[in-house]
Amino acid sequence: MMKTLITFLFAVVFSITGLNAQTASTPESYLEGKWSVFVKGTPQGDVTMPVRFEVKEEKLKGYFTDLESKAEKPMDTAYYENDKYIMGFVIMGYDLKFVMAKKSDDSMTGSLMDMFDVEATRIKEEKESK
Repeated sequence: MMKTLITFLFAVVFSITGLNAQTASTPESYLEGKWSVFVKGTPQGDVTMPVRFEVKEEKLKGYFTDLESKAEKPMDTAYYENDKYIMGFVIMGYDLKFVMAKKSDDSMTGSLMDMFDVEATRIKEEKESK
């Protein structure tokens, strides 16, 4: 009886472990959703910019909100490489490149153009109350 119980528990643990391995998220999926990116100390002062990411056809796609027009525009690049998230786009005539690293489930830190410190915080969607 004890041997049967141990075999059963082993099978349950193995099944759960296998299920978690199959549903593990990719590094790109970490970025999915909306983020608030805070850039410190630019010549125009501190800047906060909303960005959004999604994974389409197994590729990371990024979007930023243009500060002048308030329109959402696609990023030129958004990818994951060597434990870093790299994103780039042109805004207000400047070709910007961000390099960010995961700090926690809902925050990242990094730099803009290797010159300015950047912090990003996930924007939590508020659930509608019924």
